[in-house]
Amino acid sequence: MTPTISVSDRVIVVKDDILDIDYKVGDVVVFYHPETHSNNSETEKLIDSLQVWDSLFNGQNEIVYIKRIIGLPGDNIRIDKDGDIYRNDNLLIFNGLINETYSSISNYSVPDNQYFLLGDNRSNSQDSRVFGYVPIENLLGKAFYIVYPFNNFSNLYD
Repeated sequence: MTPTISVSDRVIVVKDDILDIDYKVGDVVVFYHPETHSNNSETEKLIDSLQVWDSLFNGQNEIVYIKRIIGLPGDNIRIDKDGDIYRNDNLLIFNGLINETYSSISNYSVPDNQYFLLGDNRSNSQDSRVFGYVPIENLLGKAFYIVYPFNNFSNLYD
């Protein structure tokens, strides 16, 4: 997610098991990879969501990813040869991104209950272009602030 979030940054994430989050295009979200996450029961999800730091409780850390929502369920996404991204034929522009992707034209139709996610460093990101759409049940929550290192404290949506 560089340049928005660096590898060493820590972020505050509001988990959607606690609050009902209405995900929007441009939101930075934390999620489980669509091919590796096994769905837990609703009770297990609630217990997991109440844990402040999973490693303090059971030492297990399932890998999570952080990317930006580009496409919502039902959207059509087109990436042109210059790396410009169109959502339902409207150009998406996010300030401060590294958009140096040069490739053939790609088109994606986002299925119901799934999302299309991209990293902010488009030329060096494993995202929906590689692993496909992310089911809504794999979304853990929305990131809001970088809180560490302290000198990088910032709101992700300023």
